[in-house]
Amino acid sequence: MQSKHSRAMFIHSLTKTFLACLLCFMFIENTIAGAREDGLNAYKQGHYAEAIRLWLPVAKADDIEIQFNLGIMYYEGRGISQNLDEALYWFKRAAEKGDADAQAKLGKLYAEGHGVAQDYQQAEKWFRRSADQNNKNGQYNLAVLYANGFGLPQDHGLALRWYYQAALQDHTGAQFNIGHIHEHGIGVPKDYKEAFNWYDKAARKGETDAQANLGRMYFQGLGTRKDPIIAYAWFHLAAKQGIENAKKNEAYVYNQLKSSEKKQARKLAKQYLEKYSKK
Repeated sequence: MQSKHSRAMFIHSLTKTFLACLLCFMFIENTIAGAREDGLNAYKQGHYAEAIRLWLPVAKADDIEIQFNLGIMYYEGRGISQNLDEALYWFKRAAEKGDADAQAKLGKLYAEGHGVAQDYQQAEKWFRRSADQNNKNGQYNLAVLYANGFGLPQDHGLALRWYYQAALQDHTGAQFNIGHIHEHGIGVPKDYKEAFNWYDKAARKGETDAQANLGRMYFQGLGTRKDPIIAYAWFHLAAKQGIENAKKNEAYVYNQLKSSEKKQARKLAKQYLEKYSKK
């Protein structure tokens, strides 16, 4: 039978051990937090290799945001040679712990067969998990699968539903696709006014294809009034950003304008270039 003195010594020893473990845990936690912050600062300064060095232990400690960041850096080859296996590894670790951005990115890799065998079922699984967390990239990409029948039955209604979810969060690709769907009547009646409204939203956020389409709608008077001056400005903006058909349309519309209109068109085009160029 233990004496009171023995029991007291045991409790004292246990307390010291507990305190030592607690201090050790606090030290490790503070070290990881410091490395996380230092890594963010290094990244912001463009010191990508240093950011990776600092972030690796943080990611191994299950910081899902840093796991996602590492995935991006390995995927893009920032601060290190591109390594799709490492990118996939870190995206998957973060995705399995519920990170919606990582889920959307992982789904994209499976959909494109980039660094992994193409697998639309896996893509749909991860896009849906991301979309269910209201992630606009997951919603957009899930809509693309439905629109094209990739890995699941083609369903234009569900595609439009998910495009709307992403578009309401300012996903310009989704906004453009909604405009395209309504302009061409894909699964819905043609509605040029609705198409115009969504092209307009996307165009003002820098979506170049939407800018080219908006120029065409202003020139033809589809869903809006005919206005060749505004049409020219949108065509000019899209052309300057590399849309080939916009270059031809820009020249054609310009040749239709009167001398006084050409001056207005050039002035407006300059304003649009400053205001609506893709950032």
